[in-house]
Amino acid sequence: MIPSNTAKNQRINYYMINYVRPDIWDLLTVFGNGGYKPFLWQAEHIHARPENRIIAACGRRAGKSTAIVAEAWRELARPPSIVAGATHQPLVYIVAPNYELTMRVWEPFVKSCIGDPTSGNAPPLNEMVSYYNKERRLIELKTGARIQAKSADNEVSLQGDRVTAAIVDEAHDVPDTARNEFMPALTDSNGRLIAIGVPQSNNWFRSYWERGQSSLEEDKDYYSFSVPTTANPAIDPSVVEEARLEYPEIEFRQRFLAEWAESEGKVFKNIDSCFDSKLQPWEKGKHYLMGLDVAKQHDYTVAYIIDIKNMSIVASDRFNGLSYTALGPRIASLYQKYHCQTIHMDATGVGEAVKDILIDEGCHITPFKFTLQSKAQLVSTLVAEVEHERVHFPYDDEQLKRELKLFEGKVLAGGNIQYSAPPGYFDDCVMAAGLTVLLAKQRQPRKIVSNKKYVTFGTKPKRRFLTGVA
Repeated sequence: MIPSNTAKNQRINYYMINYVRPDIWDLLTVFGNGGYKPFLWQAEHIHARPENRIIAACGRRAGKSTAIVAEAWRELARPPSIVAGATHQPLVYIVAPNYELTMRVWEPFVKSCIGDPTSGNAPPLNEMVSYYNKERRLIELKTGARIQAKSADNEVSLQGDRVTAAIVDEAHDVPDTARNEFMPALTDSNGRLIAIGVPQSNNWFRSYWERGQSSLEEDKDYYSFSVPTTANPAIDPSVVEEARLEYPEIEFRQRFLAEWAESEGKVFKNIDSCFDSKLQPWEKGKHYLMGLDVAKQHDYTVAYIIDIKNMSIVASDRFNGLSYTALGPRIASLYQKYHCQTIHMDATGVGEAVKDILIDEGCHITPFKFTLQSKAQLVSTLVAEVEHERVHFPYDDEQLKRELKLFEGKVLAGGNIQYSAPPGYFDDCVMAAGLTVLLAKQRQPRKIVSNKKYVTFGTKPKRRFLTGVA
């Protein structure tokens, strides 16, 4: 699909990829003996663009990492600039939110020119390298051009002198404060910024992407686009369809369709359809487990028991005002009544003491540690099961229904989502249900059945979306 921003598209012919393909790409044997051969979207929307600010919202596994390595080599091959009589060779930064993510891009680049020392075989581009510092993650070419890997969690290290190109991976998770450190160095050299990420943040990545959609004169040097997972011709569309069943709608649209999907704060959909069962007594031959959220200060202790096979809540308990020593026998009694396999509970903080009490009562405990990331996984799983009607709650559990409808997600600066009830409300039932459903889902055999056809997207006239390549 050709982007619709006419003012910017006048500079480029989309039917003839009119960029000079550098010979150096033929030597990128890390991508195979034939060198680097870009996908259509990589060629048209990254390599062929003249703008200095390229902002790409990509679906997972669309092919962004290979494009980053290839574009980094092209930036290194550019001729030096002369400023005030001084010659400046290219200086390229590879940036990601943390060390681990930086290495995911840096290691393929190193392999393209350094290779594996244990193999004894150096790649063709090794002939261009004059210096390699593994600890500093720095490579200098015989031309004097340099490339260095940087981590955004060490923001001061992002400062530089006349950086000619910064290629930022997972840009949605790079905070504004880190951006503020490397952008001045790009401004000094009129350098290029190529930022690639998932469309799920409200930080600088989102605002730059919006500028790339603008037709204002002040934004003429910004270009942005979105490309789904299926733009990678190696991806089987059935894999994407499987993901559609596993992820909540908004998360699927962001991660695989590369859409800026807005949740407007509310997390759960299709709630009423899941309140279609009733409490049931223990039945021989069925398997049960418990999810438990322990009260902290003024909130409630909530326990749910689920029939694992049918994903149906069959028993519950909600109370407050009890000491932990009194709480233990009460929960243990419900656990033993249903011969539960285990109790899935937060075992940190006050939960640590309750866990020990329940173990003394003869209960088996599966501990869960709440962090921002683990809570997001728990909520995401519960959202998916509710949206797809794969979990069943008692029709008269009005407290859980109310909490699900009020539950909110707030996008933080780095792109992570903070989940909670609104001020003055409880989310104990949501957390207990999440603990119950998460472990029950993990203990079910995996079964994916899909005969849905892939549906393309993107109807807004100013948005650039690719619907895949042939």
